[in-house]
Amino acid sequence: MEFLKKLCSVHAPSGEELRMKEFILSWVDNHKKEWKTKPVIIDDPDIQDSVVLVFGKPRTAIFAHMDSTGFTVRYKNELIFIGGPDFNNGNKLVGFHNGNKIETSLLVKKKIKKLFCDHKTILPAGTSLTYKPDFHVSEKEIISPYLDNRLGMWVALQVAKTLENGILVFSCNEEHGGGSVEKIAKFIFEKYKIRQALISDITWATEGIFIGKGVVVSLRDKFIPRKSYIDKICEILKSKNVQFQSEVESSGSSDGGYLQRTSYPIDWCFIGVPEENNHSDHEKVSVSDVSEMVNAYKILMCEL
Repeated sequence: MEFLKKLCSVHAPSGEELRMKEFILSWVDNHKKEWKTKPVIIDDPDIQDSVVLVFGKPRTAIFAHMDSTGFTVRYKNELIFIGGPDFNNGNKLVGFHNGNKIETSLLVKKKIKKLFCDHKTILPAGTSLTYKPDFHVSEKEIISPYLDNRLGMWVALQVAKTLENGILVFSCNEEHGGGSVEKIAKFIFEKYKIRQALISDITWATEGIFIGKGVVVSLRDKFIPRKSYIDKICEILKSKNVQFQSEVESSGSSDGGYLQRTSYPIDWCFIGVPEENNHSDHEKVSVSDVSEMVNAYKILMCEL
């Protein structure tokens, strides 16, 4: 959990994933000697700030996006969205300018329907702000800003410890427009003939999906993946007695949606834990669901 806490504290909103890329590369370099298989590390300008780890002879890729939602300072400390943050007046925000850390609070001006930060000076236009780290864990639950998707990254890196054959993709810009997945799809299909993907991400707790009831397999969201591939995954999980819930939604998307829009024949399936208070400063998940998610990914990366 200490590693997950560190992941959640890295300032990396969409477009500023470089800090997270450097953090991941350093962590992998320090720990890969403990893994069953040492990966080939792809850190290439052609994939910009994304990171790709290649293990053995891969058949399947796990995608986990590194970026978060947040806010960009406009003029006179007005804030505009990065992705779709769920905010409240007074939320504590942090950022950086010229290498110095900034701490401020979010200010809602209802009369003019605009957001501002209450920093004592005018921040430079283009400064990004995210929720101040505030990590809590108990035997039953984890609460923190940016479990979406630092938890998805954490799961992928737990799988890395024993992974023999597969690819881990740490992507950018999922929360705000995409772009990196499309570049990486070309690379992993043309070089490794990858046709299968799993999306390690966080979904919503709803009237049909419940915290503490297992990992979630999404049958569809805004996009509809190929049913034969989803059915294959569900049969594997059933045969291995993995506790999972089946999700059906009409909206929302993930790296899977960006994959589907490429010209490459890569099937995808979103598998993640349900969460309350999505995109807020106090996202909440179940520890038991997280454990089941790790179990599901380890099984699928062997069986697919």
